[in-house]
Formats: sequence, C-alpha cells, structure tokens
Amino acid sequence: MNFKDLEEQYQKYDLNFLTISTLITTLFITIIFNLNIDFYLRGFIIPIIIVLINYLFNLKHSKLKINKNSYILLIPIGLIILNSFLFKVDDSNKFLNIIILPVTITYFLLSLLNKNISKKLFILFVEDIPNKLFTNLNKLENIIKSKTKNNKLIYILVGVLIAIPICSLMISLLASADSYFEYFINHTIDNIFNKIDIEFIIKNIFILVISFILSFSMFINYMLKRKEVKEDVKPINIPSTIVSTILIFLNLVFCLFLITEISKLTTNFLHLPIKYTYAEYAREGFFQLLFITSINFIIITFIIYKTNLKNYKFIKALLLILIGFSCLLIFNSYYRMILYINAYTFTILRLQVILFLFLELILFILLIKKIINEIKINNLKLFSILSLIFYILNLYLANQVVVDFINKFLN
Repeated sequence: MNFKDLEEQYQKYDLNFLTISTLITTLFITIIFNLNIDFYLRGFIIPIIIVLINYLFNLKHSKLKINKNSYILLIPIGLIILNSFLFKVDDSNKFLNIIILPVTITYFLLSLLNKNISKKLFILFVEDIPNKLFTNLNKLENIIKSKTKNNKLIYILVGVLIAIPICSLMISLLASADSYFEYFINHTIDNIFNKIDIEFIIKNIFILVISFILSFSMFINYMLKRKEVKEDVKPINIPSTIVSTILIFLNLVFCLFLITEISKLTTNFLHLPIKYTYAEYAREGFFQLLFITSINFIIITFIIYKTNLKNYKFIKALLLILIGFSCLLIFNSYYRMILYINAYTFTILRLQVILFLFLELILFILLIKKIINEIKINNLKLFSILSLIFYILNLYLANQVVVDFINKFLN
C-alpha cells in the first residue's frame, strides 16, 4: 500500500484546533521544564503526559471512528508513568522508560486508528518521524491561506516581522544623525538587557519551538498512518542441512558445558583444578550465561518465524533440545544468583536479573508450545504483552524501597 497516494484521502483533523492545542501544550511544557523538580520528571514524564492528553483531545475533536479496545493500553502506560511519581526510578529503568514509553504510546495511538497493527505500518511510522519532521509544518500554510477570523492576527504577526528590520534600520540611521538619540537608545537597551536574563529567554524559546515542531508533526504522522498495510511474510530459504549442522554443534557445546557443571557441583569427577567459594562460582560468568540464553532465543525464534524449517522433524527435535539446554542454563543462572544473593544480599540489578530470567523461561516454554502445537494467539502480540507485564513488574519491584524491605526480611 502506497501511503503517499493515500495521505490526503485519509487525513481528517482540524488544523486550527491542532495548532492552538499544540501551542497551549508547548507552553505548559515550557513552564513545567522551568520548575525546580527532578529533570527526568520535568524533561520527559510530564511533557509526555501533556502531549498524550493533547493527542487524545484532538482525536476526540476529529470525531473519528476509534478502536476502543486499544484503550486497555492506557493501563500499562499509566502504570509506567505512575511509577515515576511513586518511586525514585533507577537509572537503568529511566533509560528503558525513555525507549519503552514512547514505543508503547505510539502503538496505542496507531491502534486507535487501525484495528490491526502490522510490523510494516509501525516501521513506516518510525521512518516518517525524521523524514517528515519539518515538511509537516507546511500544513501551517493552510491556516494562513484559509479565510478565517484568525486572518487579522496572522496579518499582524506578518506586519510585525516586516516592521522589525525596517524600524531597526531607521533607528540606526537616526542614531548616527543625532548623538543624544544614540545615547538614549543605548542607555535604554542596556537597562533592558541588564534586567532580562537573555540565556533564560533563549532556552525557553528553544524549548517552545522544539516542543511545538515535535508535537505538531508527530500528530500529523499518526493521522496519515490510518490504512492497514498488508504484510506479506516470505520465509527465508536456508538449506536444512546448514541449519541442522549449526544446531548439532550448538547442542554439543551445551552438552559439554552441562557435564562440567554437574562435575563442578557434585564430586568433581572430571578432576579439574577448581578452587573457589560458592560466591565466586556464582559471580563467575553469570552475565555471559544470560547473554548466551538471549542468543539462543534469537536463533530459535529466527528459525521458527523466518523459515519453514521447523516443520522438519529432525530440526524440530534439535530445536527442542536447544530450548532444553537454554532452560537448564536459566536454572543454572538462578542457582548462581541465589548463591550470590546469600553472600552479598539483594540489589536492584539482581532483582531485575531474576525477573528477566523468569521472563526468558516463560518465553522458551511458549516456543516449545509453538514447535509442538501452533499457538493460536498472535505470537508477536503475546510476546510483547508478556514483556510489558514483566517490565512493569520490574518497575514496581526493582526499586530501593522493595530491595531494602526484602533484605530486612531475609536478615
């Protein structure tokens, strides 16, 4: 579907209402930004709330047919936002919020206007953000050209813009012709500049302009993306022998690792020179194991969703074995983490890791279900919902208040 041919046909919004509401929105954002509160709140969370409210008002004003089921996404959005006011957000969670919150809000707004959100539609929207950031401002010409009651105000603003350089030239000529007038102008300007914080003014003008451009242009992008794109999923053709060979070698590597782990934790029947404490064992290679399970997940999902090879019985068996090894690695990581926590207590990061491992375990179980018996629910949607649920759990559990309570309870 070619969006360029459909843009004008499918846009339906009140440009005057959008412009005025966006100006009010950016004014509020500028005021909030100058408050003496946490930068994360005044620079990200509160502005995103204000912009979201503005968009919802504009959608309601446009009287469009809305997919009301999408309003359920306001629950996770609200929980993520609320967490920022209830707890001191960890730096890692702040970074994730800056990514996840805009993505979730984008999906929410697109789903309001489209019953089915395809991956292609989402990608097209993201691509349009830089491509049409400034070109969307051309829509403002429609306000200037339209015959409305606002014409007088527009003409006044145009007159002011023309008058300023002319008056500046006149003042310069008069000042050069009359030294007393020159002294008067210079004295007046000096007094004004001494009383006005120029840096403060420039900073706020910059915030106003950037906020307006982003808010105005992004809303138009949402409105233009109102037609479903049919996504033709073409499987990638990879010889089954190549994939089988890769999976066999991967499973052999994990089999060897499992044998050494069993030896290490029991009687060391391999007679390897191992001399360290349980805490050192727990700390050693933990994040590498976490990374390995993530790589396994990517490999498995690629074979399942991007190829037709999961229908081959031998490859299906190899995939199930690799998932089994991945689950054992997760349990191994859990065991290491429990030992590590017993030695050094809970921290925010360790609690986050436990939640992530649990999420990985559930996702691997779903992959087993996918291989053995097809999942009826949209897979991407299911994975996204689960990831969002665990992310919100992370926000509310992985904070210093909860960590201190757990440590106190355990001690």
